[in-house]
Amino acid sequence: MSTTDEIILLTDEFTGLEYSWRQVGAANSAANNVLTKNIGNYMYERIFEVADVRWWGVAGDGTDESSKLNQMLSDIKYNKKVNEVAFYGLEKVIVESSLNISRGDLIIDGKNCELSARYEKDIVVFNILEPTFIRDEIQLDENEHEVTVKIYEYHNNINIKNFISGNNVQSQTFVKAKSSHYLRITDCRFEGMKLGFNLNDCYFTKLNSVYFQGTYQAFKFENATNAFNVTNLKILGEGIPSEIRDTTTGGNISGCSFEYSAGRLVLSDSFGINISGNYFEGYDEDLVDSYITLGLSGNDESVRGINISGNMFHTGAYQAIFLRKVAGISITGNNINSLHAVKIFADGTETTKSTQRNINYAGNAWRYIPSKENAIPAIESSEFITDFDYLLETANISPEWNVPIIFTPQVLHARFLEDGDHQLAASAVDSITTANYMTHTWQTNGKKSKAYLNGSIDLLSKNFTANESLVVDIEPYGFGSTLGTLMIQNKNNQFAQFLWQRNIDSTNTDKTGYFKEIVNELGVTLDHYDGYFTVTNGGVGQYLKAELKV
Repeated sequence: MSTTDEIILLTDEFTGLEYSWRQVGAANSAANNVLTKNIGNYMYERIFEVADVRWWGVAGDGTDESSKLNQMLSDIKYNKKVNEVAFYGLEKVIVESSLNISRGDLIIDGKNCELSARYEKDIVVFNILEPTFIRDEIQLDENEHEVTVKIYEYHNNINIKNFISGNNVQSQTFVKAKSSHYLRITDCRFEGMKLGFNLNDCYFTKLNSVYFQGTYQAFKFENATNAFNVTNLKILGEGIPSEIRDTTTGGNISGCSFEYSAGRLVLSDSFGINISGNYFEGYDEDLVDSYITLGLSGNDESVRGINISGNMFHTGAYQAIFLRKVAGISITGNNINSLHAVKIFADGTETTKSTQRNINYAGNAWRYIPSKENAIPAIESSEFITDFDYLLETANISPEWNVPIIFTPQVLHARFLEDGDHQLAASAVDSITTANYMTHTWQTNGKKSKAYLNGSIDLLSKNFTANESLVVDIEPYGFGSTLGTLMIQNKNNQFAQFLWQRNIDSTNTDKTGYFKEIVNELGVTLDHYDGYFTVTNGGVGQYLKAELKV
């Protein structure tokens, strides 16, 4: 031991290194022998910038060292001179109980040490405790009335970085936090565990440069974990999607790689989130249904204001994006190679039908590329698909609100459209073609028919002999103002046009209306009855095709 004025040098019993100590006053029984030490009649304080966990006896010797690390966290709880601790010179540290953090303004640097629970031990490694109650305080409200306010100490501004950790997929959560704001978790690598990060009510969280390999679930944000920023993550392995749910509002996910079944996202009760510039690959359609699922349950649009842009959705999933009970969704500028780009579905657990409002799907490049595992035939692929569930609750695309649902897909498969007014708009594809004449199958009142995007129903297509008649059922397409113009044409471009005239005489209940002849170059006659009409060819055989505008 050497002495220079009030500074002395002491050799640490665990590291074997010399450290400077400063005399700070008379000997005190509160000295903890790690940061402060009594020598003779005086107390000395260790001089350092970053605390070393080895000072508390952490050796990385394969034994449970959670008690030593918890003692370290206890010793620095009220010592604001300690704002960073590091795992210097340690290859692997084992813990069998949680490390409880009950202060803020702290950096915990793993220095690439592996910190894990004992194999198959299901614990939380870093447990950031709930805010600490301090006292009740009398304050004045906006009406100058005295009110009692509970004062809490929040454990904010914690940075956990440079750790390696691993376990099996049924054990261990690395970080759990509640109401810890400005949390940073960066530059970590995880090789298998149950859950990476479980965050509840944590504002301004930042996750950056974290690699999850073989982790069952990468992260779970809930209960107002707002304004998060998730960047440069890689999630690879078999597991369940990461979750963002329960009034989570505002956030960004960008520059990340999501691969295999753990590389998926589910958003519920979430608002104002940007998902851009990410890479998704599922490898196996049997294990990966949707890369991004928006909305889970409830009758209201539980997911709103989501921007999904500039992502690469590669092979190995049924659909890139699954929409259920959503509003205000923008899906633009993505490259998509999954079986379907977007699917709209209804939730059979609810009695009120699902709705999707204000959806903008445009500028995406979709081309199905089958995966190497369990590839689905290309004939089953389509860019956009709607569906219905086993309770016959239907995918409902905004029938009540006069708001745009803008889709520009290459192929549309719509198995069931909800009753109501639906508008499918087509745009010109070149100077010659006036509309993109795309067809889909719709079902109305139990009858399936071919329909065109210009609002026409393909009623018949047949070679008629002279004076041949045919009965055509039109009841499924409605009466009154729902019917429009009936167009019949032959192969010589001759046509007949009949305009639907709705019956406005309330005393005449025999018929709902009739088809009025406008032009007739074909020599056909038309007799209308409620629910059907009979078309009779003229005296010359000809091919006739009929379309009904609705």
